[in-house]
Amino acid sequence: MNMKTLIINYKAYKEAFTNGLDIAKYSDELAKTSDVSIIVSPPFTLLRDIAKISKTIAQGVNEVDPGAFTGHVTWFELKQAGVAGTLLNHSENRCTSSKNGPVDYVALKMAVDKCAASGMGFFVCVQNLEEAREVLKIKPTGIAYEPPELIGGNVSVSNSKPEIVKEFCTLVKQNSESLALIGAGVKGKEDAEKSIELGSDGLLVASGILKTDDYKSVINDLVKGLSK
Repeated sequence: MNMKTLIINYKAYKEAFTNGLDIAKYSDELAKTSDVSIIVSPPFTLLRDIAKISKTIAQGVNEVDPGAFTGHVTWFELKQAGVAGTLLNHSENRCTSSKNGPVDYVALKMAVDKCAASGMGFFVCVQNLEEAREVLKIKPTGIAYEPPELIGGNVSVSNSKPEIVKEFCTLVKQNSESLALIGAGVKGKEDAEKSIELGSDGLLVASGILKTDDYKSVINDLVKGLSK
């Protein structure tokens, strides 16, 4: 059985700065004693410090090389920060040429090609199966299915849309070597176990960890669920 993966997305929560280092330290310790790969994804301003503690990916990257690109984040910056890769196309930071527009797959491919050329991995988020089919063409390290209406909520995607999750996982596994990850509304061990039953390789979790005081217990429960 392949090692399962848990990605912890810090987003821009205040807790990312108050608890981020401790979450990274605990995640690294737990990863060393479990059969789950735990990856943290902190804000850009914390990347360099947290990359020294645990396996770390950025929350995004632009498709440009170093140069006159004010406000952009390049693959070179991420490489210098020591991260292992990046998230891309999250519902809160979609790779689109206009607000609420379709995914710009050309720009997305340019970004992932630069990451791949520099030896970094990339995890691409999708909102539906149609996007998943297109993203699979660029051979991501992992592809995460996250219905936007469930993000940050109390209903897990594995319970709300089990048929689609199963179809998504089958689609990814039959057409690629990418990890099939799911996210949105994931809170605990039962959600993790259900995701594995449906065929996933792991989870992308944010508020379920960052917005709780007992984040160590939540991380531990998720790892136990993924280990089944």
